[in-house]
Amino acid sequence: MVELASDFEDDLREAILDEVEQTVRDEIGPQLKQAARENFEAYANRHDYDIEHIWQDAEGPIVSRDGDSVQLRVEWPELTALFEFGVSEHTIEGNPLLHFYWEAKDTWVTTESVEWGSETGGIPESRAVRDALNEVRRVVSA
Repeated sequence: MVELASDFEDDLREAILDEVEQTVRDEIGPQLKQAARENFEAYANRHDYDIEHIWQDAEGPIVSRDGDSVQLRVEWPELTALFEFGVSEHTIEGNPLLHFYWEAKDTWVTTESVEWGSETGGIPESRAVRDALNEVRRVVSA
């Protein structure tokens, strides 16, 4: 009869978590980052946006382990959420005035308010990160 050490369950749990952590770091994290990049690139091409900084400045994958869980994090640069979730048309109020360069008109503008997105309809949502997460979930679940 085979006898198991009294702490075999702890050793097994640690070995499984080691394997999960390595898989997340080497496979799942890079897949998530690449899928999001491809989604953002396709979105940028569809809308003629210059947003390469989103995938170029993304940090990670960052993998951490706490107790019996493994976490994966990718940090996209500030304002990425504007493209991920989109932005409706809205008014920007100056206090006291707004002063900006309007490239399309090749002129400097000073005004009390701007109807932002009035010409473009705002920024459509990309769903790049959310769709990448869903894609990776499907691969991992299969």
